Amino acid sequence: MSVKSNSQLPEVGSIVMVGCFDTKEENFAYLYTSLIQLGSSVITINTGVMGSTKLFPVHFEAEKVAMRGGTPLTRLRDLNDRGRAIEVMGNGAAIVIADLFVRKKVKAIIGMGGGGGTFIALKAMQTLPFGIPKLCISTLATKDLSAHIGSKDITLMPSIVDVAGLNSISKVVIRQGAAAIVGMMKASVQVNERGDQSIAISVFGNTTICVDKCSELLKDKGYEVLAFHSVGVGGQTMEGLTLDGCFDAILDITTTEMADELCGGICSAGPDRLTAASKMGIPQVIVPGCLDMVNFGPLNTVPAKYRDRQLFSWAPDVTLMRTNEEENRILGKTIAEKLNKSKAPVTVILPLGGLSKIGGIGEVFYNPKIDRELFRSLKKYLNGNIKIVEVDSNINTEDFAEKAVKCLLELIKKS
Repeated sequence: MSVKSNSQLPEVGSIVMVGCFDTKEENFAYLYTSLIQLGSSVITINTGVMGSTKLFPVHFEAEKVAMRGGTPLTRLRDLNDRGRAIEVMGNGAAIVIADLFVRKKVKAIIGMGGGGGTFIALKAMQTLPFGIPKLCISTLATKDLSAHIGSKDITLMPSIVDVAGLNSISKVVIRQGAAAIVGMMKASVQVNERGDQSIAISVFGNTTICVDKCSELLKDKGYEVLAFHSVGVGGQTMEGLTLDGCFDAILDITTTEMADELCGGICSAGPDRLTAASKMGIPQVIVPGCLDMVNFGPLNTVPAKYRDRQLFSWAPDVTLMRTNEEENRILGKTIAEKLNKSKAPVTVILPLGGLSKIGGIGEVFYNPKIDRELFRSLKKYLNGNIKIVEVDSNINTEDFAEKAVKCLLELIKKS
């Protein structure tokens, strides 16, 4: 369903300006003028529920944004619920922008606001893929907004003063913000312009040796290799960029974030970990790297229910807990259910000599009995068309790395 505008949209790709034009019209008028003076065409989206502006053209009024968010604007006004309004307008703006992007109307996006305006702008920006410049001038720019930014390449710019009218400081910030988004747009290199085939690989301190060797072998073959640290946001970012079409294949050596999601560790990447490649239909090689551990903070932060478990201090601020047999059975089933949905070939490689550096023979987490429960669970629940390869080595050996790369290259060639 296409979104109809209140005024004619520019023919060329534009900078989208999104925000509450009811209470911030003076600020947005200055931003709009700055963008026009810098030679950009602008598409404007009003997310303010109490009114609009006549200081500049509005292409999408709040009524249409609210409807796309699922609630009529009059209803939002009657409810007088700020939280509900922010949610609806954020969702509606995201849908409008997604439609504009499909129509090749979006080259960049800029937003501005206080608390509510910031959350709406960030929600709207989430719909755009990596490489489309995204900038938000915000009173909250120095706060932790990681939950609202997620894996997206959004730039936050402190407003310094409140976004509540123009003054000698706000003019400088807005003008610089306009110049920044225009410069980012002009400097942007689209993902589809990259030459080498790109492969994403996941890494952790306990799999570094393996990943370094895999990266070396793949680069020697002419591939671009992008590594993501499996500490939660790393896995989220890899999944997000996969959905944005940035990779040709995935070498997921370090799936430890799955264990943290199961047990409440600090490195969970959320429930969508290990789903993007399957949705996108790109080949993937999966290794249960570091599923022998769950990550917590300092020892005194480990939940009471785990205090009698096998714990290991990896660093002063990191305590590792050895996963047990039941957890590994669950992890095997969970991973299998995700991979079974893949639209492209998948290979799962099992390191029989240990899932991590400290899971090797003679190391603190070495426990082949527990590892075998994971392997049995994977074999039980994986579809028959998913190839399982067993390697009689620890994950951090040259043999294992070479086998992993060989399997990936075979899948790439097949697909």
